[in-house]
Amino acid sequence: MVLPFSRNPLFSSDELREDDAGIQKLRSHKDALFLAFFEYDPPITESSELFWIPWDVVQLVCENPDGAIFLGLEDDHSPRFAIDIGESLEHWENVSRHRFEPVRSVAAKLADSQTSIVAQARSILKWIADHRFCSRCGSGNSVLFGGYRLQCANLACGTLHFPRIDPVVIMMVVSRDNSKCLLGRSHDYPERIIAPLAGFMEPGESIEDAVNREVREEVGISCTDIEFWGNQPWPFPSSLMLGCFATAVTDQINLNHAEMAFADWFTRSQLEKIFYDTAGDMVFPDSISISYHMMRAWMMDDV
Repeated sequence: MVLPFSRNPLFSSDELREDDAGIQKLRSHKDALFLAFFEYDPPITESSELFWIPWDVVQLVCENPDGAIFLGLEDDHSPRFAIDIGESLEHWENVSRHRFEPVRSVAAKLADSQTSIVAQARSILKWIADHRFCSRCGSGNSVLFGGYRLQCANLACGTLHFPRIDPVVIMMVVSRDNSKCLLGRSHDYPERIIAPLAGFMEPGESIEDAVNREVREEVGISCTDIEFWGNQPWPFPSSLMLGCFATAVTDQINLNHAEMAFADWFTRSQLEKIFYDTAGDMVFPDSISISYHMMRAWMMDDV
């Protein structure tokens, strides 16, 4: 199964990233194109495709044209970049009618290859913006390796910084006879949405350990038969969702009210009713999420 954000068509071309001067030259290559971002959202055409711009337009609409990051090469070796246009849309609106659309709302309309490029670009741009200063000495960081490295500009320090990825386990917990699944809603979820339990991994944990810990913490249930199902980059801002199925040792829920607003067991027929009745009290997560696809796979008995 191909999940949104998870099929990037670009060649990373690390050998090119090592040459910072070469990356600079690639920006003005005749076939180079740039994906602009405003507040970490990309421009979308009327036909629901990413809108790319050439280098000469980048120089017109972006506050810092040199802030472009190298995404990689297309099959025909044409370079692709991403860039944050800055805090104002004034220059953009002078040259383009295409609007910047929220990633969450347009991802379902884009081809999988395009959502993957958005995930890559969005995560790196956000990481660079959030790490302008060295975490060791507080000096400013310089952008290297086409955007994939930051280095402290203080020669006495020179610390290298690498992009951050936050692994998250998301688990479809099922009963011992596989007749029902455990779903819930944390306090920070929108109303009506139900989803598999999930949580960030902690240092020193295996995926299996994290699944067991999170389920115990949130609903007081231990798990066995933990199996990896699939994964998905989640660029909000830079998580990697690790989907697992697990079997509950007991059906008794002891809800952690500090973390969870709700949790309960659902049969396949109950899930089908929720899936098709989008105006009901409960709904599935967004179709771009791995949680949606895990729920649907179990509902269809396709696991």
